Amino acid sequence: MDHAPLPEAAFLADWTDRLRASAEHPVVGILLRGSHARRAATAYSDVDLDVLVSTTGPTPATPPDGPGPGCTSTAPVAPGQPGAAGRSAPADPPGRAGGTRRGAATDPVDPPGGSARGRWPTGKPYDARRAYLAEVDGRIVHVSVAARDVRTWVDRLGEPADWAFGLPVTTPTRLLWADPTWRRRIDLPVLCQPADQPRLEELVATLGKVAGALAADDPPGVRLAAADLARLCPSVLRPANPGVRVASRRAAFAAALDLPVAPPGYRDDMLLCLGVRPAGTVEVGVAAARLVSGVLPLVRPYAERVAETAGPDLARALCDGRLERYVAQLSRAVGDGPQVPAPRAGQSVTVPVPDSSPRDGGPGGAVRPSRLDPAVAARLRRTPDGLVAAVVRQHDTGEVLMVAWMDDEALHRTLTTGRATYWSRSRQEYWVKGATSGHHQYVRSVALDCDGDALLVGVDQVGAACHTGERTCFFTELPVTSERGAS
Repeated sequence: MDHAPLPEAAFLADWTDRLRASAEHPVVGILLRGSHARRAATAYSDVDLDVLVSTTGPTPATPPDGPGPGCTSTAPVAPGQPGAAGRSAPADPPGRAGGTRRGAATDPVDPPGGSARGRWPTGKPYDARRAYLAEVDGRIVHVSVAARDVRTWVDRLGEPADWAFGLPVTTPTRLLWADPTWRRRIDLPVLCQPADQPRLEELVATLGKVAGALAADDPPGVRLAAADLARLCPSVLRPANPGVRVASRRAAFAAALDLPVAPPGYRDDMLLCLGVRPAGTVEVGVAAARLVSGVLPLVRPYAERVAETAGPDLARALCDGRLERYVAQLSRAVGDGPQVPAPRAGQSVTVPVPDSSPRDGGPGGAVRPSRLDPAVAARLRRTPDGLVAAVVRQHDTGEVLMVAWMDDEALHRTLTTGRATYWSRSRQEYWVKGATSGHHQYVRSVALDCDGDALLVGVDQVGAACHTGERTCFFTELPVTSERGAS
């Protein structure tokens, strides 16, 4: 979709002047926010303006110390982000005695917080909103104005954004005007807000609300609680995932769904709980139970982080199994929320895939029933038990990670799901790498060797490939004693 251009400089200058002249409190800064500041606006986007005012008296004579708490001097600057305008107020603001410039609304502008006068008790932050419709070159533009107390606005930069799924925020902004005494504090090329803490206690408590609403036959209650639960999941999973920052609610939604370390079926369950995909009430409740059950083994290594926000007892319960038993209790009440087993130290991490187990292959490599493309199956040379060796490597570095076994059906699932799936000779079952440990393998390529008896699987490895916790299974170096080898 083509992005709309930023509003013309004259349009923004007009509105800056008008809002400064009409505010009921001393204005210390005006900023352009939202999609226009991010250069992501469409022809249908509104123009978001923040008017920062001082509600505690005259503008201070000395500048406040330091930048806002939400950003540092190393905060990334959006490409092409313009600087501050730094304009001063004209003697006759447009829309009053001095007339209007091209593109400005012709009606007098009411004070952005006018009707809120007297409604804000002492100590309560000032926050008033107004909306305007301005005609520009024959087109109506929606101008959304938020008048905010500047000190409260600066303080809120140190708090998580309520729309960001618990993820940290870096969103571009553009300063249109600032009082010199406040410029240093509010002239920020991007506004940064921190990530939320891992709110595991609230996640589990919300699953209790889902179970309670199901028991009370309250479908709206189930859906509301499940949506709240889904919004909490990314904050709990964040310690186990690579860092990511978001600039908009839509970007936060996409990032929350695409976390690489997540329970099996995480994306689908999130969409069900958020109401993006249609589902029955019980199906939504079961999806919520799956999310919480799957999250626990992934966040167990980060129990210390949990203790910081929820206290040491919940952290101990996460490690000693009490929390898992409690969630199992809630999941049984929900319906049939499957419990994901937690791996024990030194144990190969496997989980059965819900399909009928294959029959053993006969002599000469008889093939188990499979949906593998017959043209591919015809090229395989299998062991007597119907398997082909799979050598797994990191797709971009070539680092060899592990060797496992696939039969025809495991290869079919690997090729069609994008998740590395193997056949366990000891357990006699299929397993998806990372399904319980979170050390997922996202398949990027699969190649068959010239003899058809080995596969080379290129993956994007998350975390350790080896069940010992090492990045690769090939971490034991053997001495090479030949002269040529040593050289």
